[in-house]
Amino acid sequence: MRLSDKKKKSVTIRDVAALTGVSYQTVSRVINRMPEVAAATRARVQQVVAEVGFRPNMTARQLASKRSTIVGLVTFATSFYGPSQIMVNIEQASKELGLSFMFSGIIEQSTQYIRRAVDELCSHQVCGILIHLPWEMDLRDLQIVCRNVPLIAVDSDFGFECPSVFVNQELGSREATRYLIQLGHERIAHIRGPAPWRAARLRYVGWQKELKAARLPPGPVVDGDWTAESGFEATQRLITNRWGKFTAVVVANDQMALGAIRAFEENSIRIPQEISLVGFDDIPEAGFFRPPLSTIKQDFAALGRLSIQCLTAQVDQNRATSSIHTISPFLIERESTAPLAGILRSPKEGRTRPGSHPD
Repeated sequence: MRLSDKKKKSVTIRDVAALTGVSYQTVSRVINRMPEVAAATRARVQQVVAEVGFRPNMTARQLASKRSTIVGLVTFATSFYGPSQIMVNIEQASKELGLSFMFSGIIEQSTQYIRRAVDELCSHQVCGILIHLPWEMDLRDLQIVCRNVPLIAVDSDFGFECPSVFVNQELGSREATRYLIQLGHERIAHIRGPAPWRAARLRYVGWQKELKAARLPPGPVVDGDWTAESGFEATQRLITNRWGKFTAVVVANDQMALGAIRAFEENSIRIPQEISLVGFDDIPEAGFFRPPLSTIKQDFAALGRLSIQCLTAQVDQNRATSSIHTISPFLIERESTAPLAGILRSPKEGRTRPGSHPD
């Protein structure tokens, strides 16, 4: 039997076994990433699989095992960095375990849309559903919809206990604020994300708590909507109305921090000589901002892997548990922050010493 012959027709797992010279059970173990296969044998099977273009028949696998191999995800706002990275990394983690992936996006904050998305995934016989929604909502009725399907909350709060994987958003914001305090900054402003978003609230709370722990008063707060444009506009308001009352800024995400950098630059305020800035997310471009942005990194790859592991554990146990897993973000130090020193120059009021309060 030649490889060229197999390329002309549909290839089966038994064909791969014959070409490799091993049992079809061994080929199955390699395809399903199971242990107890010698490294040399695994490499040979993988080589033949690639050469003949073999693809496992997922429908047949489901029928044979009497269980689905499809992971479902309900999500929102994938145009934003965080939600898009959560989706991409959950898909990658699914594929690494030989699972298929399907997602259903919703277009507005509505229990009706969320329930419809869950129903759609259930109709495709998914093995379980992961839900990432940015708002804090009472979704207890999902317990009825998903009573026979494992449900995992991904950095989300549904108003009831269910297996969950969280990023500690509050801790990340506290880390950013603590870092600026350690650099000597005592008047720290905050550019907050949109009010309905859970991450925006927790990052705001983290900023508040760290200042309170250090017995420092909160600096000025302005709101944005996660976009660079809103960060630019929010920073312009800070400069116009509150300059001299802050020496550093904690920004709720990196895109808004990019807009803030542009606003400071347009007002001839140097970063970090006259103002320090910390973002949140560590987007791929953050290290290429001018100056490179100090920021809080979320490990989305770990979030994706842990979410899928949590789901497969629920499937294997065939029962719901209230296990909760938390991932801690961490600080990436770059050039947008520096120890408090020198003077602040107000574009309108001349020069003011850091910490002074011109009325």
